[in-house]
Amino acid sequence: MGLELGNAFQDCRGPRGRGLSRLSDVRDVHRNAEWTGVLLLVGAALLWSLNGALIKLLVQGDHGPHGVTIAFYRSLFAGLFLLPLAWGRFQTLIRPATPESNPLNQAPSALARPGLSLLAVFPSLFSLRPAALICVFLFTLMTACFVMANTLTESANAIILQYTSTFWIFLLSPWLLKEKPDRGDLWLLGVAMLGIAVIFGGQASTHLPGLVIALLSGLFFGLLTVCIRQMRDSNPAAVTVMNNLGSAVLLLPAVLWLDTLMLDRRTFYLLLFMGVVQFGVPYYFYTLGLARIPAYRAALITLLELVLNPLWALLAVGEKPPVTTLIGGALVLAALVVILRGSAHTRSNERR
Repeated sequence: MGLELGNAFQDCRGPRGRGLSRLSDVRDVHRNAEWTGVLLLVGAALLWSLNGALIKLLVQGDHGPHGVTIAFYRSLFAGLFLLPLAWGRFQTLIRPATPESNPLNQAPSALARPGLSLLAVFPSLFSLRPAALICVFLFTLMTACFVMANTLTESANAIILQYTSTFWIFLLSPWLLKEKPDRGDLWLLGVAMLGIAVIFGGQASTHLPGLVIALLSGLFFGLLTVCIRQMRDSNPAAVTVMNNLGSAVLLLPAVLWLDTLMLDRRTFYLLLFMGVVQFGVPYYFYTLGLARIPAYRAALITLLELVLNPLWALLAVGEKPPVTTLIGGALVLAALVVILRGSAHTRSNERR
């Protein structure tokens, strides 16, 4: 009887009751998607954070490959691994991608149709957007500087100073983005610069070249971020593959000049693991996560890389970060968290 009354009551609720049920289902789906996004981004940060430890293993005992060679093979293997995701999407690097104007911006299976030449899949160098070429150039500089910094100073220094990219964007935004930072941003920038000064002040006499190169990697990372924003109507996988394979092409002459193209078996497998597992897989995770999580939350979650990178280096080769790195890094990290939290608060107010 109770079941019958319950069913009768459910029927009396009519379409509105069913609508509320559907709304609840939608909320559950959205909540599950968010948790999936969080797990994907945590996975990406975990794998990205292996970078420093892997580089230290490669150059352990000063017998490993040159930093430029590491950067070359890392980009080559990552680009080849991600190539299937970008297949048929490279035309989006020529002009804004719309289904009407670009039939190649469809499923990769569409490439099986007769009449599509290889040049239609891989656009001519001269037909690429200027921003796409600039992205490749900046990506190459960023990657090479970051890897070389890891060979010249502690992994903690390299990753912390690369994360100064956010502050480089603040400094350059009045010229690059026509945006003027507010006074609060400038205070946070001052805190971050203090942290950088602490790192440099404590190690300038021993690790100055590595610290300067690491800081340059942050500058190039910031410029690359601005450049990629200009490519936001292009396919993300196509941009990433173009950056990696283009970087490998640009670095190849230097590798040949250094005569370090040939690798021993251990180095080859470590570089293959680095290109595929440490970069290729987490990039794919990151792309999937961004489809489920707002950008400011993604940025906060991936700060996990900054914390874990020195830990893996410690466990892998026993490298301990200097005290000045811990103090300066804490200042940089605190400023980053406040900035990203402020971005989250602003977005929340905009939605209201």
